Amino acid sequence: MVNKKSSATEQTPAIKTLSKRRRFFVFSLKLLLIGIVLLAFYTLYLDSKVVAKFEGQRWQVPVQVYGKVAHFQLGDDINLEHIKQELVLTGYQRVTEVKQAGQFALSKKRIIIYRRPFDFGSGIEDSQQITIDINKSDARATVERLMVDNTDVNVIELEPYLIDRIVPENKEDRVLVPLQSVPEKLLDTLLLVEDREFYFHAGISPLGILRALYNNVRAGRTVQGGSTLTQQLVKNMYLTRDKTLWRKVNEAIMALLLEYRYSKDQLLEAYINEVYLGQHFANGIYGFGLAAEFYFGRSVAQLTNEQMATLIGVIKGPSYYDPWRYQHRVKTRRDLVLKLMFEQEFLTKSEYVAAVESDLSVRQSRRLKPSKQKFPNYIQLVKRELSELLLPEEQASGIRVFTTFSPYSQQLAEHSVKQQLAKLAKSEQHQLQAAMLVTDRATGEIKALVGDKNSGYAGFNRALNAKRPIGSLIKPAIYLAALERYQEYQLGSLLDDKPISFEMDNGEVWQPKNYSGKFYGQVSLHDSLVKSLNIPTVNLGMAIGLEHIADLIHMLGYDEDIALRPSMLLGSINMSPYQVNQFYLPFANHGEFVKSHVVESIVSPQGETLYRYQNESIPYFSEQASYLTDYALTHVATEGTAKSLSWRLKNHTVAGKTGTTNDQRDSWFVGYDDQHLVTVWLGRDDNKATEFTGSSGALTLFADFISQFGVVDKAVKVPANIEAVSFEQATGYPLAVDCDNSIDFPAVNIGLAYQYSCSELSDKPKKERSWFERLFG
Repeated sequence: MVNKKSSATEQTPAIKTLSKRRRFFVFSLKLLLIGIVLLAFYTLYLDSKVVAKFEGQRWQVPVQVYGKVAHFQLGDDINLEHIKQELVLTGYQRVTEVKQAGQFALSKKRIIIYRRPFDFGSGIEDSQQITIDINKSDARATVERLMVDNTDVNVIELEPYLIDRIVPENKEDRVLVPLQSVPEKLLDTLLLVEDREFYFHAGISPLGILRALYNNVRAGRTVQGGSTLTQQLVKNMYLTRDKTLWRKVNEAIMALLLEYRYSKDQLLEAYINEVYLGQHFANGIYGFGLAAEFYFGRSVAQLTNEQMATLIGVIKGPSYYDPWRYQHRVKTRRDLVLKLMFEQEFLTKSEYVAAVESDLSVRQSRRLKPSKQKFPNYIQLVKRELSELLLPEEQASGIRVFTTFSPYSQQLAEHSVKQQLAKLAKSEQHQLQAAMLVTDRATGEIKALVGDKNSGYAGFNRALNAKRPIGSLIKPAIYLAALERYQEYQLGSLLDDKPISFEMDNGEVWQPKNYSGKFYGQVSLHDSLVKSLNIPTVNLGMAIGLEHIADLIHMLGYDEDIALRPSMLLGSINMSPYQVNQFYLPFANHGEFVKSHVVESIVSPQGETLYRYQNESIPYFSEQASYLTDYALTHVATEGTAKSLSWRLKNHTVAGKTGTTNDQRDSWFVGYDDQHLVTVWLGRDDNKATEFTGSSGALTLFADFISQFGVVDKAVKVPANIEAVSFEQATGYPLAVDCDNSIDFPAVNIGLAYQYSCSELSDKPKKERSWFERLFG
């Protein structure tokens, strides 16, 4: 008989064991659920971090400042030599046959440009082959035909020159590179070496880890990494470099999140701009754009096969593969990458051999000079205008500023300053300094600015900040004011040229004199300006009124207070070359006020146009008075104080005005043709006397620049109510009859009181003729 109580007692441990297992399973399941919930919340937290940085401001990108975007339409004037020079300075290569982006070919009547990808403000435009056919007739060349990728178009744009990157406060310099502008060969090689399955995995690749392990063992060295390219991006963009298990977990999760949220191309572009590639003293080199400049002084689009291989090889260990310290080590790594490229048929055999046999070709100096060292004076003016156009918070990281800068004009201006100062100075230790501005006459676009005799000098900017007396440069304003009163003053009107004196407020007596020290009795208004005579100018200015002259000077663009003293009529007013440049723009533009400027447009990182300059010419002065003033300034260059231009610029028509201050401390010249207005100052920083007048000093810099660039002869457009009129030289009266003692000038013919008889001059003593005159007449 079985004991039931005993049997029940014996089953109790088994039941207890089963119960414990069930409880443990339930507890584990709860823990798992809690873990899943926590993981889900943690994943959401990581996802918010991923999105915030990837879709927000990923990098503190410098403000990028570009030069002028060249536009060409059918019928536009064009200069192939200038385009060639601009392309070379922008990093394009001249070839006989255009095959890839960054190249151009040139003949007498055609230029073919393979434009690199670029964002002009409405998104990245792919590389395009641009063809411009030229029609040459006489000395003029115009656009006859435009083609983009062999399709006729009406307008084209050329890639502008990158002047500078204004680095943000965190001092992190970057050159952002859109994926479209990266050479396909570089992308293919990068994926070959770093992540062959990039376009097929979901962020992590166990197969890739095994393949990398196999290849590394086979090669006897590390030739491939196990992390996917997405994991490397996470490590660089989001995580520290601590080698912990938790960091690897975060890396894997965030890689999966990036892959889920963004396209492969977006991730690849981010990697191209984020990967760590070296160290420039205290600053890291991030991204291929900056690395190409750092190692080779080139843009990504200009890299050679061996340079691409070097950069990709450096990814493995930028410190270990430092080309300035370990050249043999880096060359070995580079050649290994080149071998992989050859095996995958990215290179032909000849290309592979040439690349392997080449040197590393890194820059001699490790120091990466910022691009701003090239043109710091121009950038100062850009920054000044930016502060006027945008609030500090609006000058956000990554905005693109398109300016009016011309690298070719800047190069010529710097060359003219350097060469001419060396010729003018008697010793190499001379203390002469100079400033120059080159402006588009019609638009006010400042194309070049030189603030020091030394190119790239980032100190005191004389073009903007050196305010010096302008001397005779003030005179056209006085004569313009007179010619506006055409019923009182014409070019043939006479002005007194006799000794005068003025008692000043302090009791001193001011007695102005002509530069020659001579007095001529009476001189025509035309000759007074052309020969820059002081006494007639003072008499004219006093007759018009100092207050009226001051108002007109303000209308010409000078915005500071003016002390109303007679000496202001001879240029005692202080101006910087920049202010003088603005002052003369209306003279070169037929009386229309044009604002000088450097900023054309500002575009946000998202492509929104934050600012665009609106070109507006406002007629401030009558066409007639402006024409007559311009007529006299043109004669300054042929028979006046700037008459040396008649042989320096032979057979060309320009206008201008010299300026010389007391003891020849300042030498000024402002000149213009039909395209450019050029302002030049020459002197010493210590304000000591020089040996130069406006014509012997500053003028030579103008002549050198304009002759190298190419003179565009002034166009003559005679306004209504202007006709040639004879003026009697003895009286300055307009004549309705022929008289021997007369001279022709253009004049406003409204209400002219003509003289119908010739004055009797017999009562004046005749000048005794010399023996030469008696013999030869």
